[in-house]
Order: sequence, then C-alpha cells, then structure tokens
Amino acid sequence: MKALIIDDEKHVREAIRMLVPWAQFGIDTLLEAQDGMSATELIRSDRPEIIFTDMMMPNMDGRELLQWTAEHAPASKIIVISGHDDFSFVRHAVKYGGVDYILKPIDADQLIGALTKAVDCWTTEEQERTRKRTMNIELNQLKPMYLEQYFSTIINESGAHPGFADTIKQELGITKPIARVRIAVIRLDLIPPAVRDKFADSLDLLLFSITNICNEFLKARQQGFALRHWSHEQEILLLFWGEGDQAAELIQGMNHAFLQTLKTQFHFGLSDAVAFPAAGASAYQQARLALMGRNLLLNDTYLHVFSSASGSNKNTPLLFSEHEERIRFAVLSGSKEQIRRALKPWFDLLEQERFLSLEQLALWRQQYELAKSIWESKNERSRNGNSRVAANGEHASLPVDAGGFFDFEQWQHAVLEEAFEIAARFAEQDKERSVIEEIAAYIEQHPHEDITLQDISEKFYLSREYISRKFKQETNGNLSDFIAEVRIKRAKELLANGQLKISQVAELVGFQDEKYFSRVFKKRTNCSPNDYRKHHYGGDV
Repeated sequence: MKALIIDDEKHVREAIRMLVPWAQFGIDTLLEAQDGMSATELIRSDRPEIIFTDMMMPNMDGRELLQWTAEHAPASKIIVISGHDDFSFVRHAVKYGGVDYILKPIDADQLIGALTKAVDCWTTEEQERTRKRTMNIELNQLKPMYLEQYFSTIINESGAHPGFADTIKQELGITKPIARVRIAVIRLDLIPPAVRDKFADSLDLLLFSITNICNEFLKARQQGFALRHWSHEQEILLLFWGEGDQAAELIQGMNHAFLQTLKTQFHFGLSDAVAFPAAGASAYQQARLALMGRNLLLNDTYLHVFSSASGSNKNTPLLFSEHEERIRFAVLSGSKEQIRRALKPWFDLLEQERFLSLEQLALWRQQYELAKSIWESKNERSRNGNSRVAANGEHASLPVDAGGFFDFEQWQHAVLEEAFEIAARFAEQDKERSVIEEIAAYIEQHPHEDITLQDISEKFYLSREYISRKFKQETNGNLSDFIAEVRIKRAKELLANGQLKISQVAELVGFQDEKYFSRVFKKRTNCSPNDYRKHHYGGDV
C-alpha cells in the first residue's frame, strides 16, 4: 500500500513519518507533498490508498483537495490533520469522505487509531470491489459466448425467432427495432505467414482480437455486432443493422485497424440486406458464397459483395479427375521431372482461365485426397496405414503474400512439393518391400543353414523388431514359419533322390537331428519324410 502526507510544514510531515509503524499496516511506500496542487499530481500518478492532509495550505487548501479527491480518487481514505478546531472544516471533511479529523499537536495513539480505521475501511471496500470486478469479468466472459451462440443459431436455422428484439435491446443496448440486416463473413483461410506464425499456438487470441476490433467500429456506433461463428471455428460474422449502407466504409476502417495492430488485412464476404431474423440464414449463405466464390487470382479488393454472379460455375478447369491418371503415373514413377510435366497442363489451364476460388480449392482437395487413397490402394500400400485422406476439403491455411492475397505461384509450388512427397513415400515403401524380398531370397538360397533372426539382423543391418514387423506386413506370415516352409520345400525336392538317406536330407536342409526333422516335416505335410518319398517317388530308404 501507499500513503501520501500533505502539509506545508516539513516538521509535521516528518513527525507523521516517525510516529507510525508503517510496515505493520502493509504500507511500503510513503509520498510527500507540501500543498494540495502538487498532491493532485501524486494522487493521479501513484494512486495512494491512504492520504494525510492539512486543511490550511497554499495554492490548494484541504477543502479544495477533499472535494477534488472525492471526484478523482474516491477509493482513497483521507485523514485530516489540522491546527484549526473549526466545525466547518470538520463538516467539510465528513461530507467528502474523510475518515477522521485530528488536531495538532499530533497524538501518536490518535494517529495510529485513525490509520487503523482508514486501512480497515479501505480493505473492506477493496474486497467488495474485487468481488464485483470478478463477477463482472465472469459475466463479461459469459455474455459474448451467450450472444455468439444466440446469433449462430439464428444464421444457421431459418425461421422466426420469438423474443429476438427483446434480447437485442437488453444485451446490446439497441433502442431502435432491427427489421433488416446485412451479414459479412471473415474466414482465416488466407493469413500472411508472419501473422500465422505469431498466432500459431493461439488461434483463439487471433479470433478474439479480430472480433474486438470489429466491435469497436460496430457497437460504438450502434451499427451492428461482430461475433465468432460457433459452427465454423475459423469464421467471424458481422451483422450490420438495417440496410447496412455504411458497411463498405466500416469494413475499410476495420481493415485499416487490422493493418495497424495485426500488420495484415482480411477479406470480407458481404450479403444483401434481408429481413431479420427470419432470413438471417439466407444472408449468411450469401456472404459465404461471395467470399468462397471470389477469384483468388484477382488481387484488387478485400470486400466481396454478393451478386447473382457470385460463385458462378467455373469449376471445370480445376476438376482433378480429368488429370488424375496422368498425374498418378508420374507420381508412381518417382521422377520429379515427370511429375512437373504431368501437372503443367493443369496449371496452364488455370493460367488461361484466370479463375480460381476457395470453393474450387475445397473441391480439388477432396478429389485429390480421394485420388491419393486410390493410388495407395492400387500400389498395395493402404494396409500399411499410410493413407492420408482428409476429413473435409477445407484448407486450414493457403499460401498468401504479405498483404493477405492468394499467392498462385507459391500454391503451384506447394502442389508440386506434395506430389514429390507422395512419390518419395511410395519409393520408401518400395525400398522396404525390396529389403524383405532380399531377405526372403537369401533364406531360399541357404536352406541348409541354421538361420536365425539375429543372423538376418546382422547381415542386413536392421533391427530384429523391424524385420519381424515388416516381414509380417509384406508376407502375412512370421519369419520363422517362412524359414521352416523353405526348408520343407527343399526337403521335398531332395527326397526325390533315392540315393539320399533321410538323415542326409535333414542335414542338407539345416536339421542336425533326424528325428526332429521328421517331426517338423510331418507337422507341416501330415506325413513322414519316408511316407512322402513312397507316395510321391515310389522309393524307400
């Protein structure tokens, strides 16, 4: 806590300093002023909780100071220390919130008693102020959520909404009836890299900042209301009351504020004016269509107003299915140059048409993800869990320049890089398959050796766990079973030679114990080696 001592006599200020055990009251800062005028400057800058003041001072006396403090620092508690036993002074002190009135010369007990009362009074009031602040904070936190949910419901569900007018008047302080609105939409698909990096771990903070700036323009002028869209976490909605004639001007001002605070500007889709709340859902769809259907290749405006031409059907150039087979073969080839050649006709077509929209990009993403899953299935990779089909076609982020406009060249580069990554992944999978094939070939070439998993691990410089896992994925069987099958297959071939004894056959396929060989052979063929020879080759040993 802070205390301010005001008196034009220095020895009085020093006496007050010496008579009070300040630390016991939690006061760690003592300030001094020799008149009321200089005291007001300290009160403004330091906000002392406790003030000791004389009544008769030059420039501004105690009466004027009490009146000024009641207006500018009402929470401060004032103790008057005066050499004048004047009833008018006492009454003035009481009128403007003085806690006590002490006469000079100063009595230490009176001074400490007055300070105790002042500190207790300030503490009690501060607890109440804290409680109210906490309550207001909680209410203010809940209020936007309530309004966001309320308005989100209106724009997502067509039809009448009883009680709408009363809710608006109560929560937003709107006095005039709202019969019509225009709705605007901001989406965070296009965020400059610097802004994206800054808010990478705090999307909520970015949305909060954007909404607050919008409401500084809308609510202060009673022109509308901005909110986060509950159904789409990367959308912000703006409602302009009435016909929304000033919408374009307000949006321009908002983007100027965004540029000052966030170092970027945002794109807005704006609807026609519609009946509200009945047609709120229709207005939202108009605004979203204007935004999603805009031509990303034109960098001439941030405001996209709905018209019947919004989102016209220019999707044909972007249909991925028409180019899918050529691109698939290029990706599977693993050649970056072939991938570039395969994608070039598609890119060239977009250049010629000069039209590309967020709606088209979403459609293309869906088609591309589906194509990738088919490629992996045809390449027998889907069982490895590498398919990366997206849950929806929306981009979390797209390549943009510093001004927030779509960067077409960077987008082409990103498409190429993604195709290169898929090709590399397929090549890695093929490499893994070739290693397993090499292991299998090695086992088949050495059926007479007692090969163990550790032997293979050391020879191929792979961990035993990796070999076991990949072998099972590629062959649907265990390595030990494969080794046994190779040995039994070779044993069947050797049994055709009637000159070889069963013990010799066992040894040639890696079994040192003839009886153990016979048990393994019978388990896998349902007959003994001798019976197999008789049945298939008509011989005996």
